[in-house]
Amino acid sequence: MTLLYIILGIIAYYLWKIYRQKEDEKEQIASEKFDAEWEEKKKEKYKDYPNLYGKLEGNWLEVFAHHAENNVPLLNLAFMLMLQESTKIDYSEGSQIWDTLWEFTEELLEHLEEYHEGTPAEHLIAVCTYWQIAAEAMSKLIEESPTKQVRSGRSTSEIEGEKLKVAPYTDIKKITVLFPKKTNHPDKELSFVDEKGSFPRKSKGSEIIHKRITV
Repeated sequence: MTLLYIILGIIAYYLWKIYRQKEDEKEQIASEKFDAEWEEKKKEKYKDYPNLYGKLEGNWLEVFAHHAENNVPLLNLAFMLMLQESTKIDYSEGSQIWDTLWEFTEELLEHLEEYHEGTPAEHLIAVCTYWQIAAEAMSKLIEESPTKQVRSGRSTSEIEGEKLKVAPYTDIKKITVLFPKKTNHPDKELSFVDEKGSFPRKSKGSEIIHKRITV
């Protein structure tokens, strides 16, 4: 009798294991189906941004696409992201490079408009994402700087130029890769380094883009 109970127990265990395996498979299929449906909904939601979907860090596409759809001037927004940190950087090599990064931005936007696919909104969302991440990194640099001073509740500091010659500041060069080239694109891509390969090169910005800033 004891042996019979043992055999029945073993059978019950394996039946339960088979049942659990089938239930797990059902849950996995349901989860995969939900994920696929969710992905399709997101693709549909961001169908106007095909060059950016799945390529930007975090949820910045969602954030800046929302602003674009509510007629927030994204060029002004990018400029303000730059400016809010610029006022915290005391005159130094870092402040000069920070200004150059904005001049690059103007150049880049004009270049994208003329030689790359993508809508103006896509171009500006990519630029806003870059400046959001760069501004956050700069804010952290200032707070951690050994030369930081606090004036009227605001932290300011000189910034070493070398600290801006690395990501995320150099990631501006990655933006052109997001957008396919038009047939009229020059043989060489827009570069942000000088003839010696040093970042950043000098820039004069873009008068066309600069005139569009309204802040």
